[in-house]
Amino acid sequence: MDRRAALHLRYLLISLVVAGAHGGCSYIRTTATGGLVEDVSLAALKHDDVDLVLQGMPTYLLLLEGLIEGDRKNAELLRQAAEAYTGYATLIEAAESQRAAALLTHAREYGMAALVARRPAVAGLVAGPFSEFEDIDRHLHKADLPYVFWAASSWGAWIGANLNSIAALADLPRVIHLMRWVIERDEHFRHGAPHVFLGVYHAALPPVLGGEPERSLFHFERALEITDGQDHMVRIQMARFYARQIFDRELYVELLEQVLSSPADGVAEFTLQNNAAKRLAETMLQDVDVYF
Repeated sequence: MDRRAALHLRYLLISLVVAGAHGGCSYIRTTATGGLVEDVSLAALKHDDVDLVLQGMPTYLLLLEGLIEGDRKNAELLRQAAEAYTGYATLIEAAESQRAAALLTHAREYGMAALVARRPAVAGLVAGPFSEFEDIDRHLHKADLPYVFWAASSWGAWIGANLNSIAALADLPRVIHLMRWVIERDEHFRHGAPHVFLGVYHAALPPVLGGEPERSLFHFERALEITDGQDHMVRIQMARFYARQIFDRELYVELLEQVLSSPADGVAEFTLQNNAAKRLAETMLQDVDVYF
């Protein structure tokens, strides 16, 4: 795989957190640590200072580690850790790629551990050949959606950080299988996050690996419908992957200008992620001549 293709695939897979956490923001949610953390989480989601929240994430990660240390079979704590590590690693990936890769190893481990803690019967299937892995559907229930989603998201982000590993790349069909399982059961899950995931997937990968621009457009448009256009990260990902893939400069610029001209607090709980999207839009517009 040449360097350009490797970087492109990395951005595809590392962007899973955006599909799952909409810009790395909703990873701060938690229910297991009581009302105080829940209140802080909600306040952070509504905050307009991305840096302030980002600086607080290491403390949150250490809190989760401590809670898990006392309850290693707690599926919900493990899921929260997968979510948090994936989100934080993605946010720092551009500036600290090696550190992010190490954090994503933790994320993947927690994601798998959460799914296994939730459904112990899947343990052997996760490690087995893909022909057996597909039987995982028989052991999953709709109530498992958060665990399946974050297992797939953390796993995919880990692949993105290990593109030089053939073994890691071979896991990609498993990630796609899990995400399709999610979308087939609830396309509205996490504000249409599975649609964003599959939109990125079909836009960024070549046809031989499952890429289809037409299907990408369907998934992005469906995500915009589900969020009523209030989630600016959907447009960021649509510009980054779909518009670039079809070499549509006009669409690329239009999507990013829509992000910049739209209020960040149209939905209070999207405020933090939308402010992060505005930052990205400014940077991406500066790079327009690089891609077109």
